[in-house]
Amino acid sequence: MVFFKILGFVLLGILGLIVFFLLFVLLGTLIPVNRKSRQSNNGVAVYLKSDGIHADFILPTINHLYDWSKIITSGDYQTPLSQQSFLGIGWGDRGFYLDIPTWGDLTPKIVCKALCIPSPTVVHVISYAQPPNSFKYFRKLILSEAQYLALCEYIQSYFRTDEGARVQLVPDVGYTPDDNFYLAERPYHVFHTCNYWVNRGLKRIGIRTSLWSPSPHGIFLHLKKF
Repeated sequence: MVFFKILGFVLLGILGLIVFFLLFVLLGTLIPVNRKSRQSNNGVAVYLKSDGIHADFILPTINHLYDWSKIITSGDYQTPLSQQSFLGIGWGDRGFYLDIPTWGDLTPKIVCKALCIPSPTVVHVISYAQPPNSFKYFRKLILSEAQYLALCEYIQSYFRTDEGARVQLVPDVGYTPDDNFYLAERPYHVFHTCNYWVNRGLKRIGIRTSLWSPSPHGIFLHLKKF
């Protein structure tokens, strides 16, 4: 009898935590920050893309403000970075990126492990000749020069570097000849997901976005009013 009472309390506790978390997600997604921010009339064009599960930044490879080819070795790509106008950059759980060929291979066990246990991360970089606008969610943003520099510095801070301040390539694991993975800083967990990484970057530079969004939906929801 005592066992079933304890079990009941445990199950109620778990249910309560789930309800609390879902409420936290809902409120974090719906509450906007940087409400009064407005898009610059002149500045640097950047893009956000998402397949509905994972979001990435898309930035100019080289411009007068920032040269990513000085940080990322061009020789690691089939097409030299100087010939590719844009880089798609994302951050996330190493297991998600490297052990799951397609989203169809994702299992509840893998999801629970990634969300509940802080796990190692990587930065994913893919080069593009043009911004890939075929994704489910795609948005162009015009940033001021100060915002753009702040965003680049934010993204760069997530690359793990060696003693010579060089980014650390994970060899032979790219999906194509023109993308690569790099060791990253900070662990992945339920409160610091790949999409919150994008969400946090936008907050940092003063762009209207969700207070806290673990999914792409809160990111793109508030950009409708930006």
